[in-house]
Amino acid sequence: MHPILFQLGPVTIYSYGAMLALGAGLGLIVLNRLAAANGLNPDRVGSLALWVLLAAIAGSRLVFVFLEPASFIAAPWRVLYFWEGGLVFYGGVAGGLITGFLLSRRWGIPLLPLFDCFAPGLALGQAVGRIGCFMAGCCYGQPCEGCAFGVTFTDPHTLAPPGVALHPTQLYSSVALFIIFGASLFAWRWRRFAGQVFFTYGLLHGIARVIIEQFRGDWRGEALVAGLTPTALFALGFALFSALMLVYLFRKKA
Repeated sequence: MHPILFQLGPVTIYSYGAMLALGAGLGLIVLNRLAAANGLNPDRVGSLALWVLLAAIAGSRLVFVFLEPASFIAAPWRVLYFWEGGLVFYGGVAGGLITGFLLSRRWGIPLLPLFDCFAPGLALGQAVGRIGCFMAGCCYGQPCEGCAFGVTFTDPHTLAPPGVALHPTQLYSSVALFIIFGASLFAWRWRRFAGQVFFTYGLLHGIARVIIEQFRGDWRGEALVAGLTPTALFALGFALFSALMLVYLFRKKA
């Protein structure tokens, strides 16, 4: 695809970084509107969101480096070049959730309503960001010669294996996340208890990720249980935890 969007003299604008920024901006707009609709202070929630975003980027980058340390041995400073591609979502989840939890307690923002506000914007931001993954060639799929959806990457700067038809797992994820975004807004409209929107997002995202993970071709760590990678196991755990929380909160509300 097009890992480099364009160049302005010595400045290179990477597609991945541009789409990541666009996704973050759209997600923050949705978050701000939902926070106001939920009676939360949009300015305070916006400040918290920026800290959560920074923590999520740091966490997702650290996990990527942990999974692929060989990529940075020759040039360790490239650990900071996250805009070129290379973020692991569930590392971001961990960093974002911890930061959001701590700041919500410090600033007196109710946690579950806050997470409900985050969920739709998070899904939208991820959906757009995955398009950046596709353009950069990271998070690529397994070879699929002869399959209807195969995509061959030819750009010399791509992070995907060039010249081989691959499953476009980035686009699979993006489509799934746009659907989850819509489902999150639907859950918001029919919300019956705090936490319903966020854990609906968590359940759907975890299921989608476990399925799509089976088509991924990039290194995701050694399979641990039943052929599942660490990322797939985290996604499965996230889905199960979200399902249990939905049942618990529903019964508590009833």
